[in-house]
Amino acid sequence: MTKKKLAVMIEWLRPAGFVLVFYFANYFSNDAISRFHILGPFLVMLMSGTVAFESLILGEVASEKIGYKPNRAYQIQSGLANAATAITALLVYTLHWGRYADATIVMAMLLFFIFSAVNHVATAIMERNMKPVNLLRPVMALLLIGFLLPPMIKALTQ
Repeated sequence: MTKKKLAVMIEWLRPAGFVLVFYFANYFSNDAISRFHILGPFLVMLMSGTVAFESLILGEVASEKIGYKPNRAYQIQSGLANAATAITALLVYTLHWGRYADATIVMAMLLFFIFSAVNHVATAIMERNMKPVNLLRPVMALLLIGFLLPPMIKALTQ
């Protein structure tokens, strides 16, 4: 499989994984806290993990897909930061650090994606980068916020 095909596959893996995580979080839990304990860390592992994989393994192909110039040094640094977030989410989940740790790692991921969305909007406006993947990043950030904040708030207020 080529890197280009793998990069396209990852774009489809994210929404499919998103749906599966929501399904399993609702299927395997009876209350808001246990639901968010599945939902939060697993979505962080999915989203931050795939971004890390793209940055570290797919490099130039990932840059091209978004419409950015490749910058391996920055991609590696960004990929390692996302890998750290994904690994922390795995630790939060497996070691049962509690709902506040779940919320903390989710907030860290959401803030990254919010800042990233602002960057994608800026490149769309200033550099006329109208590639579909670039334009979808802010939409995906808004969807993540919309779908994660309500269950997180519910888990934190119980």
